[in-house]
Amino acid sequence: MLMAVQVLAWSFNYIFGKIALAHLDPVTTASFRLVLAGCLYLPIFLLGARPGSVGWSDMPALALLGLCGVVINQGGFTISLAYTSVSHVAVITAVGPVLVLLFAWLNGLEALAGAKLIGMALSFAGVALLAAKSAAGGERHSAGLAGDLLALASTTGFALFTTYAKRLSHRYDTVTLNTFAHLTGAVLMLPLAARQAERLDWRGVAWPGWAGLVYMAIFGSVVGYLAFYRLLEHMTASQVSSLNYLLPIAATALGVGLLHEKINRNFLAAGALVLVGVWLTERGRWRRRAA
Repeated sequence: MLMAVQVLAWSFNYIFGKIALAHLDPVTTASFRLVLAGCLYLPIFLLGARPGSVGWSDMPALALLGLCGVVINQGGFTISLAYTSVSHVAVITAVGPVLVLLFAWLNGLEALAGAKLIGMALSFAGVALLAAKSAAGGERHSAGLAGDLLALASTTGFALFTTYAKRLSHRYDTVTLNTFAHLTGAVLMLPLAARQAERLDWRGVAWPGWAGLVYMAIFGSVVGYLAFYRLLEHMTASQVSSLNYLLPIAATALGVGLLHEKINRNFLAAGALVLVGVWLTERGRWRRRAA
């Protein structure tokens, strides 16, 4: 049930993001979302925090989590939706586990050989196929190369967040890690949000725009992240990794059904390459974790 909540929360995050961006510019949407999310985490943390539970020596690492997992990941995700389609962002986001494996290899924690290399090649080929089609200008809904590259940068931020979070996961609980990461993101984005607030025509923003923004902050940043790491505590990594297959399918279906986005054979081929590639790179790791 929690996985169903997780999939729905993040899948509808794409849709509400598009709704918010129809009424607010990308920079305003991203900065307002991250500041609001940081404010929402603070009371959650204070209600369950232990005095002295956070060491000052870990503050740089926690700040790095905020930069990668909040500013780059969530900020980049929000802005990318303004320039490309839901389906493109959803498929590119599915490359996350492949990037995590790549960073683990660079840190000497994983070996790359055989199926992993083939899987990585297939996944990146799928992303390249999407980007090439966008660059050719053949996609509707402003599916441009810039949006695809922003989505890839966003996914890279989440992969770095996952990699760095492993170093602190044995010392801090889910709420603490996410709270300080989102507070860092809120502090970094506050000057930008303040500048955008001065320029914004507040009366000109219709209520659907605010509703989309609030949804992204509550369900995309708070509920989604807390549910994701709660799942990791009670389910195997292979089970949680199935989100990488459910999310792009669910988000694309919602984009087609609610936003009337179009998909073609090029997109289906690219999506298949990405998902098969993720499966190949994760297969060996799942077996070791089960053992």
